[in-house]
Amino acid sequence: KGPTDVVSTVTLVASPTTIEPTTTTVAVSGNVKANSSCRKNRTVSFSYDASGVITVLTETAVTKPNGDYSVTLPKPTTTGPATVTLIATVEEAVRKTKGESKGKGKKKGHKKGKAKKFNCLEGTAQTALTVN
Repeated sequence: KGPTDVVSTVTLVASPTTIEPTTTTVAVSGNVKANSSCRKNRTVSFSYDASGVITVLTETAVTKPNGDYSVTLPKPTTTGPATVTLIATVEEAVRKTKGESKGKGKKKGHKKGKAKKFNCLEGTAQTALTVN
């Protein structure tokens, strides 16, 4: 039996959503919702999409055990007035659980539980930023 596919749902909140000339950074937070094996220690990458011109940012975030992440990003370099889409992407990952022993002691007939393999699928989220 192959690995189980696990959908990863990403949420994304950016602050501020209106970028003024005086704005220097954008605070971003969110969550990767998946099973316990697939939500922790996932790398989230970010990019800005300004009318089809994609800028991939070097900043990344790593999810906590509950799937939460946060990062401070540079503001978009696009000059306003414009709308820029901030995109968060969590990459696909393959995870394995450890097999667990069933029952106490080392009695005959007690097999060790098999390790499970999960194919944690890629997920994306996006939000619009207004550049003034």
